[in-house]
Amino acid sequence: MHPMSVQERSNILDDEVRNYVQRGYRVESRTPTTAQLVRPKKFSFLWALLWFLLFGIGILIYVAYYLAKSDQTVYLEVDDAGNVRKS
Repeated sequence: MHPMSVQERSNILDDEVRNYVQRGYRVESRTPTTAQLVRPKKFSFLWALLWFLLFGIGILIYVAYYLAKSDQTVYLEVDDAGNVRKS
């Protein structure tokens, strides 16, 4: 079996990137066969309100939790056989 062309690999990556973008990720960097995507953390006003209503000062716990969270990052690479590797 011969290796796929760069254009074929890029098309496969386009489809995979589209799936991630629909789930809230954004493209940070892109080459024809690789992409780095990031999904920013989200602040939940509902959880903050619940922590406040249930525990009063508990909102500080939620804010500390939010600040400690990091954005989710995924790195995609399409190899010569057309397989998508995620890390």
